[in-house]
Amino acid sequence: MFPYLDSRPDLATARLSLRRPAERDGEAIISIVGDWDVARRLARVPHPYGPDDARFFLERVVPAEWVWAITLRGEDRLLGAVGLTPEEETAELGYWLSQAHWGRGIATEAAQAIVDFGFERLGLAHLTSGYFEDNPASGRVLTKLGFIETGRVIRRCLAVGGEVPSVRMVLKP
Repeated sequence: MFPYLDSRPDLATARLSLRRPAERDGEAIISIVGDWDVARRLARVPHPYGPDDARFFLERVVPAEWVWAITLRGEDRLLGAVGLTPEEETAELGYWLSQAHWGRGIATEAAQAIVDFGFERLGLAHLTSGYFEDNPASGRVLTKLGFIETGRVIRRCLAVGGEVPSVRMVLKP
């Protein structure tokens, strides 16, 4: 279904450069995703988060999904990550960002580039995403991108170690 999984070109926006995450990003990944306030908002991230988890992300997740490191243009320091996780007929948009960069529109700008990639380059018919109910800021990012709510579900959160109320969303081109 996804013959272009190896296709992950570097992307650029007005303020950002998006590139493949690399081993040099390990410490930044641990620092950002190891932050409880970041980890508790992500479904697939354990807490505490250490070097073995970052290695798993770089060696297993990055090659199997379309994932980009978010950096400011002209800088190489990872601020977060954004990507598409392949699903049966579509892909799920996900992202995380260091707290120091919350509230600046960076997640929205990076995610818009990935939404465009999914529709224009991959030809996906729609995208899915979601957020935990206690993370309305992520809901605002998705709404700005044009996602609409499709329902409320309970979703597992590794960091919390249990089920968390979640909002499911969809976007069609």
